[in-house]
Amino acid sequence: MLENEVLQIILLLDKGGEPVRWLHKPSDTDLIWHTRAGLLPAHSLYPDYQMSYLGGWQEMLPEVSETHYYRGALVHRGESAVTPWEYEVLHEDREGLSVRLTNRIRSLPLVIEKTIILTREAATIRMEETVWNESSVPMEFNWGHHLAFGAPFLTTATLIEFAPGSKVLNPATQEVWDWPYASNDGSITDLSKMASAGTQRELLAVESLDGVYRLCNGSSNGAISLEVKWDREVWPFVWFWQNFAHDSDAPFFASEYNIGLEPFNVPPKWTLAEAAAKGAALSLEPQGSLTSFLEISVVERRTQDEASPKNIV
Repeated sequence: MLENEVLQIILLLDKGGEPVRWLHKPSDTDLIWHTRAGLLPAHSLYPDYQMSYLGGWQEMLPEVSETHYYRGALVHRGESAVTPWEYEVLHEDREGLSVRLTNRIRSLPLVIEKTIILTREAATIRMEETVWNESSVPMEFNWGHHLAFGAPFLTTATLIEFAPGSKVLNPATQEVWDWPYASNDGSITDLSKMASAGTQRELLAVESLDGVYRLCNGSSNGAISLEVKWDREVWPFVWFWQNFAHDSDAPFFASEYNIGLEPFNVPPKWTLAEAAAKGAALSLEPQGSLTSFLEISVVERRTQDEASPKNIV
């Protein structure tokens, strides 16, 4: 558990180090969405990412789309999201703390390390991350963060903000539009607004102009927003998963209303093998490394109509 005056965060270290609680104390709002199944114990019959999916937010490495064979290894979708992380407290005093989490990937010779930083009275968590290639040959991988949002934070009134000039990509048709618009069944859709339950939407991608998006919402204690900043040089595509309780089949059986806004290095559903063949996979030289960052902040507003919300830092 990481905690200060503003946030309480609980990480499930045995399962990907993923947060299962991200409480903003002033508004009593938990930002983490859990699926209908909720928190279930690990089981040998269900070792893969999808069957152990709790909802919420996961780190995805070395594959983000589908489990498949690459260079003779079975690379699992989201291996880093279902395997344990080791941790070490680097610093802790009245002014803040930093914790280092480490995962040695089993399918490929990669090690990922992230330092989580929380300072006193801050509503921001910063994660500084590095991936190392431990082998004597170049190594490719896919990488990113599967950030999904639902109840209690996400509602039909939630608004999504990207910077003007950001682009929307339909990976199936290669059509491109200016955010927040896209064509859906022949009509223009405003993607910044949530759809009603039962609406069918395609998996899209957003190419952010500045590596920032914001989910704006209201609560009984005032309006709050969740702001995500990331290294767009490493993760240029934000997958926009729109799961508005439409699909009547597995895995959700029309029981979940949620979205995902997920920074990845590749467009939606490219496997590592496909990305490597197209030159889009991330690549490290022998003994090389790559560093990136992710910041997640809760922004509180006095009123929903306030034009310039202040970050609680």
